Order: sequence, then structure tokens, then C-alpha cells
Amino acid sequence: MIFIAGISTGKKIFPFRQMVTCKACGRYSSITIFMTYTYFSFFFIPLFKWNKQYYAVSNCCQTIFSIPKDLGESIASGKNIVLQEDDLTPISSGTIYCPNCGIMLEKHFVYCPKCGTKINDAHHSL
Repeated sequence: MIFIAGISTGKKIFPFRQMVTCKACGRYSSITIFMTYTYFSFFFIPLFKWNKQYYAVSNCCQTIFSIPKDLGESIASGKNIVLQEDDLTPISSGTIYCPNCGIMLEKHFVYCPKCGTKINDAHHSL
């Protein structure tokens, strides 16, 4: 008898949108919430999930923020939640973005090559 089983990772995007001022680039934009998880499947049917983590992604500069698990679970269950600025913790990727046009910049840039905006030290800290 042959059994097909496996462990894999998945991602689920929730129908949640909220307007916030992005902590990474400073622009006013919406955020989208998603969950990553690990799951066990048997004959390609996912049986159970674990290691659930919840994130928000800004739609302006695509910065990813982690959010508390309890808020993520509330959003996943369909509750009407309003995320506060303190709920969003940037995940440090070393990537910086122009606060004016949103283009991805290299760390050593002092001015944006697209629009000429001066990049201050606050944008280099992420």
C-alpha cells in the first residue's frame, strides 16, 4: 500500500484592508493582512496547521510588518479590527524606499535617483 503524505508551508491572504501611514516610507497607503503556516497533508488533503504567523504588508512600498498573534487570529475569524501603529512591527530587511515616490533604494543613497528627494536617516534605520 502506498501513502502520500507531506509537510509543507502555506500562505493565506485575508479580505482585510485598512489605511495607515506606512512606518517604512511615510506614505499614506492601505495594508493587507496575511498568514503563513506549516501544514501536514495526507493524500494532498491538508489535515492540520501549526506555526501560524500573521503579517501586514503595506501596498505603497511592500514593507512587511509582523502583527500580534491575537490580532491576527481575530482578523482570521472575521472580527472587525482596527490596527494601531504600535501593532505593526517592521521586519528588518535592510531595504529602504524613497518617502516621496516609493522606489527601492540602496543603503548608501543620500538622494533618490528617480525624484531627487533627500533621504533622511529615519529611512535608513529600517
